[in-house]
Amino acid sequence: MTPRYWKPLKLISNANFRPPPPELVAIVAKQYSLTEAAAREWLEEDHRRYEFYTNDIYQVQVSPTGVNADYLHLNIRRRDDGMVKDWRHFQQIKNEIAGPEREAVEIYPAESRLVDTSNKWHLWVLPEGEKVNLGWATRDIQYEEIRDVPGLRQRPL
Repeated sequence: MTPRYWKPLKLISNANFRPPPPELVAIVAKQYSLTEAAAREWLEEDHRRYEFYTNDIYQVQVSPTGVNADYLHLNIRRRDDGMVKDWRHFQQIKNEIAGPEREAVEIYPAESRLVDTSNKWHLWVLPEGEKVNLGWATRDIQYEEIRDVPGLRQRPL
């Protein structure tokens, strides 16, 4: 079932994006010791590798990843740059882009692999048919609002 107030994601053309702003070009040039022209070219080349989906709340950047490019990386940000996330929305994003029977993980890495540069979330979608070897084995959902039982509070779908 679709979450309340959800508008489906739409694939948008890379041509709909403006050129990278000068501030971003300057940051990339400094970070990677590039000239301004080389940084702009790097950003534009990087941008062409992705697909982008949007709705009224989220922008999702999608790229194949993994040794055989059989995983998907979903880079998710709120369009208002907010920091709140809704698990049901992320499940819907995964379903719409990768499919309802593919599994995805969100990782909280070792500090030595930490990347924390902006208000974005990352889902790593496994190849079709692969399952994460943890979690629940069967489906168990509750869409009714429960207010009377501590620890079981659920909001309606």
